Amino acid sequence: MSVFCLFLLLGWGAAAQAQDPHIQRLGQELHSREQGLRMQAARSLGLASAAQSVLLLRQALPGERSAAVRLEIVRALRNIVFLRYPGYPEALRVLQEESSDGAEADELVRLKATEALWEAGKKDLLDPVPVLRRNLGDRSQRLRLAAVEMLRKLGTPATIDALGQAAVDQAQPETVRLKAIEALGATAQVDLGPVGRQVQEENIAMAGRLHTQPLVPASTLETRHQLQIRYLSALLRDPRASSSLALRAVKSIGQVKDRSSVPVLREVIANHQDEAVRLQATKVLSHVLARQYE
Repeated sequence: MSVFCLFLLLGWGAAAQAQDPHIQRLGQELHSREQGLRMQAARSLGLASAAQSVLLLRQALPGERSAAVRLEIVRALRNIVFLRYPGYPEALRVLQEESSDGAEADELVRLKATEALWEAGKKDLLDPVPVLRRNLGDRSQRLRLAAVEMLRKLGTPATIDALGQAAVDQAQPETVRLKAIEALGATAQVDLGPVGRQVQEENIAMAGRLHTQPLVPASTLETRHQLQIRYLSALLRDPRASSSLALRAVKSIGQVKDRSSVPVLREVIANHQDEAVRLQATKVLSHVLARQYE
């Protein structure tokens, strides 16, 4: 009997929260004729810790003609996610919709929704890579460049395919391709370093003695670097790639410094028509070969 009463009380509490008169009034103001009132209502709903806030904000989006108000709604949803208020998983779904040019016409609104999802990804609330990969096809070049930058800042192995495909995609503007190539090289900076490599080696040795799997397999970093080199090599072997793209690719290979790049560097030194690219490849090759003595 006591358990039944507890469930009944919880049910009444949930119903009371869903019918909170203050939240309901804010929801009504989202449909006010005054734009300023609608914007303030969105801000206030973003501060109210109730799942009902998300429902009201979502319901207001399709009929809201003002990009400024939609932007406030996105900011409110971002606040709910950031503070992990009740309803934040649904807020994440709404933000994913608003980050797409198929659902949202305004460039700034899409950008802010994408940034909110990227922040949520850093908190392990979702995987932002699929959204960023999709936004590499956004009709706005600004959004494509922003997606590349966010992928670069993530710097995880999961970002390499998305960046690599953007780098070799001839349909992409050269500005986007250059940034994607640069980001491919920058992800190599997430290296373990001398101390980290020593810890890794000790962990692998200990795992061998205990007959268990190491925490950081030695192949993990190498596989990632080889995938980077594969994309950069494909670009360097493409005769349609401009000298600017080729030069940036060689520089990125120099950041990765993986021995799997030796064959393509030698090809570039022997065959590329641009002297600047050949000279850069020569420098990078010497650095790659010297790394074995580090």
